[in-house]
Amino acid sequence: TTTDHQPPPTTNHQPPPTSNHHRPPTTDQIKYLIKDLLRHTFFHLDEHNTGNIKEGYDKGNDFFEATLDKEVMVYTSGIYKTGKETLKEAQKYKLDFVADAVELKKGDNVLDIGCGWGRLARHFTDLGAKVTGVTLSKEQRQWAMDNVGANEEGNPASPQIHLQDAMKLKERPDLLPATGTFDAITSLEMAEHVGIKRYQEFLREVHGLLKDDGVFYFQVAGLRRQWRYEDLVWGLFMGEHVFPGADASCAMGWVTSQLERGGFEVQRVHNLGYHYSITLYQWLECWRRHEDYINKNYTPEMYRRWEVFLAWSVRVARQGSSTVFMIAATKQGEKKTITPEIEAVREARRIQSQKHLLPTF
Repeated sequence: TTTDHQPPPTTNHQPPPTSNHHRPPTTDQIKYLIKDLLRHTFFHLDEHNTGNIKEGYDKGNDFFEATLDKEVMVYTSGIYKTGKETLKEAQKYKLDFVADAVELKKGDNVLDIGCGWGRLARHFTDLGAKVTGVTLSKEQRQWAMDNVGANEEGNPASPQIHLQDAMKLKERPDLLPATGTFDAITSLEMAEHVGIKRYQEFLREVHGLLKDDGVFYFQVAGLRRQWRYEDLVWGLFMGEHVFPGADASCAMGWVTSQLERGGFEVQRVHNLGYHYSITLYQWLECWRRHEDYINKNYTPEMYRRWEVFLAWSVRVARQGSSTVFMIAATKQGEKKTITPEIEAVREARRIQSQKHLLPTF
């Protein structure tokens, strides 16, 4: 039987209230601002991204299994039609939604940037697509090979997952389709790690890798524009303890403007904050079921820190301090740089995307 997994408006595991925000910053907080946040914001070098992987994603696959559920392992929000879905059901809806958003067809060449543990790549492959996933996490790639059949030699139905910086993918023609471009590109909550400094560079890379009649599914965590002090406190906690270097979580208007500057036209946008709140609550339930394991194999401090992250984020996503935007975009670009033939192809894609306004999954 299913149960209602919607979190209550408040829980007994919320972080302390922010009424003490008048306290001066600690020495450690000042060091974090200078050494981490500011260097990522103003420089955001390749070595920063590589260095952030250990803290962000290479804690241990068993650590994330205790969060996301080993049978699921999707590190993003599910979709809830009734609010009573299990985590596995909600994430299946989500994978179907993404396939629908790019109008996936059998035989499509798809690039999944920041592919995580390979669940979306596996799902698309099962639907008949040829999928290339890229990640900077060795542990994620190994888990995908061990659990979702990635990189099986001689198996055309196996998703191919590579340790590869997406910003340098054009330097690896062996990983690209014969045409050099993909029918669809997906990026689920990876661009935050690109950083504000290199956001346009990333979008231009994606633009160049996408066919003129292709679809870009772009999902990013975002913030409300009219932010409050508690949002800043939560963001600093996340940056220091959960997602180091992810300084490009911004308001929706900023994200869509960046896409337009990068040569895309936004065709569909959804705000999934409420759904994310339910997902986070289910992750929190899963995490608490593994308390003894984490305390034994990691530390009680790590268990508590992650519990605070999950419990706090349930409320943050519910009230709108942070959310997630699901965007489907097509190529537009400047007319002076394209031929009439390319312009016609892009126009046809635009019309088709707008005909496909509502999801059908």
